[in-house]
Amino acid sequence: MKLRWKSLPFRISLIFLLTTLLIEGVLFLLLYHTLLGERVTEEINRLESRAESHSHVLSSSFTQETISHVAAMESETDTKVAITSSDQRVLKTSAQFPEALSDLVRMDAVSGKTDQTVVIDDDWENRPYLAVRTPIVSGEESLDGYVYMFLPTEIIHGISHRLQFRFLYITGVALIITIATFVLLSRLISNPIRLLRRATEDVLKNPEELRLPTSREDEIGELARSIESMSLELARLRKERNRFLSDLAHEIKTPLTYLRGYAEIASKPGTPPALKKQSIQTILEESQALTEMVENAFQLAQLDENTFTLHRQNVRGDELCHDLERLLSNMFRVTAIRFLSRADCPRQDVLLDLDRDRILQVFRSIAHNAIEHSEANQVTFDVTLRDDGLEYIIADDGKGIPEQDLPHIFDRLYRVEKSRSRLTGGSGLGLAIADQIVRLHGGKLTAQSDGESYTTFIVFLPYTSRTPFV
Repeated sequence: MKLRWKSLPFRISLIFLLTTLLIEGVLFLLLYHTLLGERVTEEINRLESRAESHSHVLSSSFTQETISHVAAMESETDTKVAITSSDQRVLKTSAQFPEALSDLVRMDAVSGKTDQTVVIDDDWENRPYLAVRTPIVSGEESLDGYVYMFLPTEIIHGISHRLQFRFLYITGVALIITIATFVLLSRLISNPIRLLRRATEDVLKNPEELRLPTSREDEIGELARSIESMSLELARLRKERNRFLSDLAHEIKTPLTYLRGYAEIASKPGTPPALKKQSIQTILEESQALTEMVENAFQLAQLDENTFTLHRQNVRGDELCHDLERLLSNMFRVTAIRFLSRADCPRQDVLLDLDRDRILQVFRSIAHNAIEHSEANQVTFDVTLRDDGLEYIIADDGKGIPEQDLPHIFDRLYRVEKSRSRLTGGSGLGLAIADQIVRLHGGKLTAQSDGESYTTFIVFLPYTSRTPFV
């Protein structure tokens, strides 16, 4: 897998790598100096303890024999000892005592309290020896001399080198583990993102075949589920668009075929006047139907693009109720269907914020649907006042809508009659537009039917305020 340095997984992993290395480096330095400092302190304490032990022995017997014995004891160890008189004159040293230490002893100036152990030199990094001095005090509280103890700092340096080597070894192992973690982390982040990227590139081509790691329970899984949902919605919209275009093309082709056929009949010289008149009338009817279909399709396009304009105004509920009564009464008057209004319009003392013409268009579409398709004998109109709005109810006693078709009657170009008959099928756009208009007003359009004996359309519109009119 090739990681680009500008990619997000590489940057996240690099930040993790650098942060981990920084933390490891700081911890190793702190641990190194802590361990080494403790070891130096421990060596100085041990040196002080040996010096005080020798001082205690010499304070009891400050003789040449005891002095020689102490010097001989230290000759067998790594430490060096020098025993001096009270005037800093060297009385005895351990074997192989460096001349530089003898000069240090002679140059040491005793100042301050002489009854305490003093660290003369603890600079182990720059000096060859650590040095302490302890006074030799006899029982009569008189100062007999001093015990100087020295420890070669090369011992400390050896410890430092071993610690450095071990820390370098541990750092190398940690670095390898960190780099391996860096690569693994990059893959864990990069592979799902790369899969998502490839999937999003293919989502426009084959959204139905999109497969993503939706089983993950992390942010990648959430993103994958969102993309998959988007892909399914896109596939659904694509199918609806294709179906809509196919149906619309068929719907436009049908009146065009009628127009062409009857135009040819009317244009023939030998066509009888009665047939020519009928052909021209059919051409006018089909032209009107085609114009209505194009206008409906244009309105649907405006609704989809959110460019459908509503000219809202405050409308009194009782006025709208009377307008709807007049509209429905006029539409059903020219049919065999009896219209009955049960609405108590004067009681609708509310204000509605709506586009009056568009709302009348909604009820015109519902009434047209009842006239053309319901085969009803009677249609009733009623209004119910709810706490948050008004419900307008149009019910017929016709043949009803089949149960399997009821959820789809507001879909575009959907017909309950699958025959696409020009006499019974309609354009299939009126109810879809009506549903969108009601939604734009913040309301809801629903339909109920038992599939055999009735159909009820309910239009809910929220009101602006509910105030009694004077």
